[in-house]
Amino acid sequence: MYIDAHSHLDFYGKNIERAIKDINNNQILTLAMSMDIESYNKNKVYAKKSKYIKPCFGIHPWKAHEFKNRLTTLIPYIEESEIIGEIGLDFIWSEGSHTYTKQREVFYFILEESVKRNKVINLHTKGAEDEIYNALKKYDYSKAIIHWYSGDLKTLDKYINLGCYFTISVDLGYSDITNKILDRIPMERLLVETDGPEALEWVNGEYAYPSIIKDLVKKICNYKSLSLHELNKLIEDNYNSIMSL
Repeated sequence: MYIDAHSHLDFYGKNIERAIKDINNNQILTLAMSMDIESYNKNKVYAKKSKYIKPCFGIHPWKAHEFKNRLTTLIPYIEESEIIGEIGLDFIWSEGSHTYTKQREVFYFILEESVKRNKVINLHTKGAEDEIYNALKKYDYSKAIIHWYSGDLKTLDKYINLGCYFTISVDLGYSDITNKILDRIPMERLLVETDGPEALEWVNGEYAYPSIIKDLVKKICNYKSLSLHELNKLIEDNYNSIMSL
């Protein structure tokens, strides 16, 4: 079995049935990240068509400024979802600094409520690596998957020392920083992700279906001189480890 620790299935749009078939045929346990309540509800529908899809509730930082309801209305979703994601802060690719206050309001609320309930959290940290580290450190909380980290290595070391887990994504082989991050991440905390159909397209122009995760795993095998069986077993053990913290 393969494990995709961060994907956006709703991004497949009209191609979703093909994507779900790909997941089923290749037995890819897929953590389906949400951008908002609407996408979470879509993920729950997709999960009815595949035992390999795990819907995860979150409010993405790009969507936080659109959230107009009382934050307490999010609590039932947080309680329901085994894994929380995608949440975080984005000071690079968001619509601008006018969104930061709302981003922080939504992020810190969901983080606190998730920590109370011992939830695994899947984190977006772009340009906010230090702030999110400090938030986790405040709670001494390491039940966190740092999604597609691209910040500085000094801050990465802080996350490593805290005990967080990390995904390597589809830019491996295209990005020198990703190779350096892979070198640094403890193998016992390594996970992999596709980030949905558009991530590889952003990297090399290729629209990707879920089974692209197999190519990524093979790249890591070659880079780390591991067999496919060894690496898949390691990733599965890592996933089970964070889920049982």
